Amino acid sequence: MKHLYLLIVDHCKEIFSGLKGPNSFVRNVAYNLSGNTVVLGIGFLLTPIVARIYGPAAYGQFAVFTAIASLIQPISTFQLPAGYVSAKSNEQFSALVKISFATLFFVTLIVFLGAILHIKFGSVSQFPKKLALFLPLYIFFSGIFSISRGWNIKLEEFSRSALSKVIASITGKLTTLGYGWFIGQSAIGMITGNIIIYIIESVGYASNKMWRDIKLVFHTQISFKSIRRTFHDFIEYPKYVTTNALINNFSTQIPIYFIAAWYSTEKVGLFSLSLSLIIIPINLFGNSIGAVFLPKISSIIEDENLRNKAIFSLYKKLFYPGVIGLVLFAIILRIILPLLLGDSWEGIGHLSAVVAVSFAFSVVALPLSNTYRLIKYENINLIITILFLFFKISGMLIVSYIGDFRLTIFIYLLINLIHHGVKIIVLFKKLKITFNYVIRDLLIIVIFYITIYIIL
Repeated sequence: MKHLYLLIVDHCKEIFSGLKGPNSFVRNVAYNLSGNTVVLGIGFLLTPIVARIYGPAAYGQFAVFTAIASLIQPISTFQLPAGYVSAKSNEQFSALVKISFATLFFVTLIVFLGAILHIKFGSVSQFPKKLALFLPLYIFFSGIFSISRGWNIKLEEFSRSALSKVIASITGKLTTLGYGWFIGQSAIGMITGNIIIYIIESVGYASNKMWRDIKLVFHTQISFKSIRRTFHDFIEYPKYVTTNALINNFSTQIPIYFIAAWYSTEKVGLFSLSLSLIIIPINLFGNSIGAVFLPKISSIIEDENLRNKAIFSLYKKLFYPGVIGLVLFAIILRIILPLLLGDSWEGIGHLSAVVAVSFAFSVVALPLSNTYRLIKYENINLIITILFLFFKISGMLIVSYIGDFRLTIFIYLLINLIHHGVKIIVLFKKLKITFNYVIRDLLIIVIFYITIYIIL
């Protein structure tokens, strides 16, 4: 116990010492986290109110909508905005931006035509026809957000991105609440709120420096040959990064598809709300750290010693605080959610607590995921993802035939937990970083997760 206490104290000293540097990694993370902490607070204050107003059924329809959108979003820009930071010249960067926009416009058009066909011929009750026309709008503005965010990371304007997140989150949530109160309890209100967030955050990223870059990009004449060469140089993004994102998103949304098919939209809403309450902090913290870690690791990727030291240091800084934070969070959710949401959300406290513990390794895996791409091991990451996707589908299919909703979710979350741990272990092994600690940590968390499931 004393050893664990001293270990945590050492981690805290190492983290806070980094705040002293004017352009340090920790300081840039602090910029992002300052805004994201406010966004996190807004989310947790207003999400239960939104859930209580809209109810499980509308929340379930919203979950099905976003599950469908998540399979289109990675294709909408071929994940090229993630590569802006790696562009070696202004011409290459300009070509990447133009390819991103061209892809986005084309995919949006295809989605619009698909929405028209669904309205005319579709009959899926979990995806009402009135929601279909919102899908191309959702895809387009999420694509604009992705492009703007990639640009912002390249410029390293992290304080600006933090402010944009806060304003966008407040406006989007108020839009959702206003729709629910004054118009009706439809998934359209939540979809509109998310679209508003994408729009405002994208506009917020547009600093004077970015506007100058925009003028330069679209006034720069680039030959088709140059564009084709750039696309070839970044072929790993559409080939591996996009495919990996698609499979990851599909893997994440599998429970939504299974629950919608085997149970009901109310059960979809129950699981979706539990997942969103956990995903919000993990994505905010993970993306904040990842956005700062990506430029740093890119600059030292060829130096094996510095690279491995930075990766191992990030793991140590994130894992223990992340696990402790999620466990405390699980306890809080178990107590307060039933009180806040009422009888219509029966079982939400237990489910949210189990989900929270299962995401222990995601806190580290998310910011480290870009490293696979930078070291040209994206194909290995893809193989791991496909393998665990098979495990998830197989496990949930078997349990779904039993008809036990609680056990279905448990199996999915257990496999998902192991998946994230294995990704880190394989990465460390490939980079020749000591991974015994990761194996130990994974075993401890798996045992703890199973225990929590049995007790609760």
